Amino acid sequence: MTLPNPLHVKGNLNLENSDINYLPGVVRVDGNLNLAYSNIVLLPKKLEVAGYLNLAHTKITRLSPYLKIPGDLSLIGMPITQLPPYLSVGGDLYLAHTKITELPPNITVKGDIYLGGIQLKSIPETLRVGGNIYQ
Repeated sequence: MTLPNPLHVKGNLNLENSDINYLPGVVRVDGNLNLAYSNIVLLPKKLEVAGYLNLAHTKITRLSPYLKIPGDLSLIGMPITQLPPYLSVGGDLYLAHTKITELPPNITVKGDIYLGGIQLKSIPETLRVGGNIYQ
């Protein structure tokens, strides 16, 4: 499947369980973007999502610096080892069963952080969380 570049979706984009490996270089989704269980390996250089971003169980190993997601961000079961600096999540952040061992100091999460199944070395004092942190 080939998607247009740039890609603008006025609603939600659900590519869960799809065989797609890459998205176009410029993607704007006015709703939610669900890529869970897809074969995606890399996010576009320019990605705008107005809702949540679900990357659970994808093969993505890194996220773009300064990534801003207004809703929830799910990274459950990804091989990712670190979060980008200045990550901003407007909802909850799901990190369960990732390979993350430390959080960068300058991230903001307005909701809760779910850590299930990961071993953090420490939690930075500058971490900004609006809700709770669950182990």
